[in-house]
Amino acid sequence: MKKIFIVTLCFLLSYISEAQTVLPGKQEIDKASFEGLYVTTKIDEKYLGKYWEEYLKQYGKVSSSRGGVYRAATVSIPSISSSSINLASQVSSKKSLSQVFIYLDLGNGSYVTQGTKGYVEAELFLKKFAEDAILYDEARVAEEAMKDTEKDFSKLTRKGESLKKDIEKTEKELANLKKDLEINQKDVATSQTDLEAKKKAFENAKAKIPSKQ
Repeated sequence: MKKIFIVTLCFLLSYISEAQTVLPGKQEIDKASFEGLYVTTKIDEKYLGKYWEEYLKQYGKVSSSRGGVYRAATVSIPSISSSSINLASQVSSKKSLSQVFIYLDLGNGSYVTQGTKGYVEAELFLKKFAEDAILYDEARVAEEAMKDTEKDFSKLTRKGESLKKDIEKTEKELANLKKDLEINQKDVATSQTDLEAKKKAFENAKAKIPSKQ
């Protein structure tokens, strides 16, 4: 239990020390090149994708496909643009880091990139997600640690109940053995008395036999 707590604490501290920096970049999604921005995190790609999809659902309908690709057509993100946005993104990982990349198509051939209108707001949008994702993952890690401890507790509790039943069974068997011993001791005493009587009878009968001349 102490080991689980230490591992969980170290895991959470690694998040606290991680700076959430959003950077401009390019990404190939479904064999097409996109220009946008991205953020990196230490959260496992498997969980990061789930958090990202839930985050995007706040702004519109989201579809996902293989390779960690997420698309959201005509989503509404007022902080970035008053018009609807066509969003394409990909969650990927390399070594110990995971990444979320987004491409924001504002329509009429314009999109959000460094130096364009909406970039600062898109930065904040992505940074907010990264900060939220850390909180989601902290809760996930804490929940897993709790479940592991619950399993250990249940296992120990079941073992204790099993030992208690074994003790009760042994005590019952011991009580029966004590009763059997008492009966045996009485039988031994009765048998001893009978044996002594039989010996005496034999000696008396033997004494009556006339001696040979």
